[in-house]
Amino acid sequence: MTACNLPPATSPYNTAAFTTPESNPTRHKRGIATPDKLWPQHSVLKIALLDMTDAQKTLVKANIRKWTPHTNLHFKFVDTAQGDIRITANNTSTAGWSYVGTDAKNASPSEPTMSIGFGSSPERIEAQVVHEFGHALGLRHEHQHPDRTLVFDDDEVYKDYESRNKTRGEAYHDILRKSHRSAVKTSPYDEKSIMHYSFSRPRLKSPSEIPKPLQLSEGDKHFIQSLYPQDSTPVGQLIYTLMKVLIKADRPPTA
Repeated sequence: MTACNLPPATSPYNTAAFTTPESNPTRHKRGIATPDKLWPQHSVLKIALLDMTDAQKTLVKANIRKWTPHTNLHFKFVDTAQGDIRITANNTSTAGWSYVGTDAKNASPSEPTMSIGFGSSPERIEAQVVHEFGHALGLRHEHQHPDRTLVFDDDEVYKDYESRNKTRGEAYHDILRKSHRSAVKTSPYDEKSIMHYSFSRPRLKSPSEIPKPLQLSEGDKHFIQSLYPQDSTPVGQLIYTLMKVLIKADRPPTA
C-alpha cells in the first residue's frame, strides 16, 4: 500500500471513476502513503457532512468509523460547514473524489474536500466512503504501487479512456503510472486493499481479474496503524480514552 498521490496540490483527487466498466459515463503491513500529507499524530479532525439526508449521514459516519480502531486520530462530526474535512453528497453520480490528507487545507473553506456518489448500491456506497476516507487520511491508489504485480494491456486502457472522451494522459496518470518510490511510504503490494481499483480483461493481462474490494483488508488496517500508531502504554491508552470522552461530550481538551 502507499500513501496517496494527487494531481496539483490544490486539486481534488478523483478516486472512483474506474472501479468497474460500468462506473464511469508472519503478517505484513501493506499500502502506499505520502508522508508529507499525513495529519499530525493524535489530531482531532472535524468532519462536516454537507447536503446529506439523515440516512446518508448515518451511512457515511458508520463507514468512516471503520478506520477509527486502527489510528491514533480522533474524528469529530460537526453540524457546521467548518470542518477540516467537508464531505458533500452527489445523488446522481456513482463516483467520488477527495483531497489527499492535509491537502484538504488548500481547499476554499466554502468548498467540500470530498464528494460521495450515492447513485449506486448501498454496498458500493459504503465501500466508496471507506475508500475516499482512506485518501483523506493520506493513502494513494494501490494499483499504482511501485511493486504492483498486475500487468495492464496499455492499449486497451488507452482505448477505454478514449471511448469515454478522456485523454491518453489521463489514462496514464489514473491507471498506468506507478508511484515514485522516493515520494511515498510503502508496505507490500496488496491487491485486496480498499484503495485498489477493480480490473478485468481486456484491460488486464495478468491476473485475469481483480474484484472490487468492499472492506478494509488486514493489510489496510496494519498499514494505517503504522502511519498513525497508537500509544499502547497504560498512560497512552488512558489519554486516548479520555479524548474520546471529551469529544463525545463536545468539550475541548485542556492544556
